Amino acid sequence: MRKKLPFSMCCGYCLQASYSCLYFRKFLAVTPVLGYLAAGILIGPYGLSIIRNVHGTKAIAEFGVVFLLFNIGLELSVERLSSMKKYVFGLGSAQVLVTAAVVGLITHYVAGQAGPAAIVIGNGLALSSTAVVLQVLQERGESTSRHGRATFSVLLFQDLAVVVLLILIPLISPNSSKGGIGFQAIAEALGLAAIKAAVAITAIIAGGRLLLRPIYKQIAENRNAEIFSANTLLVILGTSLLTARAGLSMALGAFLAGLLLAETEFSLQVESDIAPYRGLLLGLFFMTVGMSIDPKLLLANFPVIMGTLGLLLVGKTILVVIIGKLFGISIISAVRVGLLLAPGGEFAFVAFGEAVNQGIMTPQLSSLLFLVVGISMALTPWLAAGGQLIASRFELQDVRSLLPVESETDDLQGHIIICGFGRIGQIIAQLLSERLIPFVALDVSSDRVAIGRSLDLPVYFGDAGSREVLHKIGADRACAAAIALDTPGANYRCVWALSKYFPNIKTFVRAHDVDHGLNLEKAGATAVVPETLEPSLQLAAAVLAQAKLPTSEIATTINEFRSRHLSELAELCEASGSSLGYGFSRSTSKPKPPSPSDTSDDNQIIEGTLA
Repeated sequence: MRKKLPFSMCCGYCLQASYSCLYFRKFLAVTPVLGYLAAGILIGPYGLSIIRNVHGTKAIAEFGVVFLLFNIGLELSVERLSSMKKYVFGLGSAQVLVTAAVVGLITHYVAGQAGPAAIVIGNGLALSSTAVVLQVLQERGESTSRHGRATFSVLLFQDLAVVVLLILIPLISPNSSKGGIGFQAIAEALGLAAIKAAVAITAIIAGGRLLLRPIYKQIAENRNAEIFSANTLLVILGTSLLTARAGLSMALGAFLAGLLLAETEFSLQVESDIAPYRGLLLGLFFMTVGMSIDPKLLLANFPVIMGTLGLLLVGKTILVVIIGKLFGISIISAVRVGLLLAPGGEFAFVAFGEAVNQGIMTPQLSSLLFLVVGISMALTPWLAAGGQLIASRFELQDVRSLLPVESETDDLQGHIIICGFGRIGQIIAQLLSERLIPFVALDVSSDRVAIGRSLDLPVYFGDAGSREVLHKIGADRACAAAIALDTPGANYRCVWALSKYFPNIKTFVRAHDVDHGLNLEKAGATAVVPETLEPSLQLAAAVLAQAKLPTSEIATTINEFRSRHLSELAELCEASGSSLGYGFSRSTSKPKPPSPSDTSDDNQIIEGTLA
């Protein structure tokens, strides 16, 4: 009998295999997820059998999903999450309930499985892989796209639905002391679970808002990087264990912790600190999924497994498309959401394993389902690519498909509007996408809109000076607008329309010259940015650097020139009796150094600085 490997050696083999697969994926041009899955198949019990006990590896690999959800929480905010409640509890609940019902009925009446087994299989296959799907969305830069937001909302609800499923399994077991399905027993268990979950979530949110900022502030003042990182790990693991004790998933607790830390000024450093742990543990998780795929079982039951896999992917996609249309999602976006949610998820392994322990399902059936779920998860990157291909083929054939639809932006709150998707608008969109800040872009060039759509960005065809178009992209709920249209007249019309019909929006606009800037300011612009000043200063800085001037001297020279230029502009405007353009201070002609109180609020727009 082969000797069992120590846990440390198992992790060492996992790391070596993952590094090898990541090295070769550069030449194969595939996603890292597939590399990790291949590594798991290779070294797992059904491959070279280097690692035979997968359960021990899964225990630590689960923290990869925990760190991924924590990172997602860091990139969101409570306000943005509340704006997604329609999709979290509406679209998410509909997807889980309808899919579970359809799959369960097919399993019971077509496959001949007993009622309890059909319930478990239906609910287990209705779930999707949070870890794989979110990783694919991040790699493809689609997290802020329409279908990306809808997909994330459904996944978030599925994490909550897992709790109900795991509570339900022991209650419907033939080995249950209740003697099978009992409505009263189920209602009591679910009610108790709901109370425990509410208490745990309330404790995390209340404690986080009261304690996180003061604790991190105190640690930051000590300037000890090790303690800062250790405190972050403590927060992640503590909230995860708290939700686990309440019967919820560990990932949900980590997500709440990230959501609360996103409201503090320490979120960027926290995100940087956890990046190595997240990548390492997430890779380990994908490898454990690969270890559950048995190539020999696949060959022995190839027709059955492939048929079940095809029904799962096609059936879930069709159901999600139908449900998505009912919630106002366009047909193309609904198809992309369906393709991402069609594969099974990691919680199916947990549910089916528990069903075997409770005598609901046979080990042979669970092994086949493990294989179907594992293969479907491995296909997720290709399904996402297929969705993009469908969008590029069908969505851009008609200009009408590029027009904004109100139902596609009704989940946005506090977003940014980019008016003009030329070079400047594209740069702004890229910066916002990298920070997962929601935005909507408008342009009257169908070619530019097509470019944005091909990159899965929310870019629409429409006149930014039209009240109707602005209303359709949620201008009444937006917080700011960046206006970078091609002509001075178009910029003026856009500023005027936003100022007149949506006065709560802060408008930041580029100006061609001084007169244009003054007119824009009179139209209601919050801040006007000169079109030539900053590019000229950047070119001058590059030339000075080539002339071997020290970096500090270059910065001083550039800042002095900028201050002198703005002072001259202020004096010119005062002499002519006009207000000051370009969004700079109206009260002083010379800039003054910022005081500590000026920098205490990062969200304050300080006049006298560039927008």
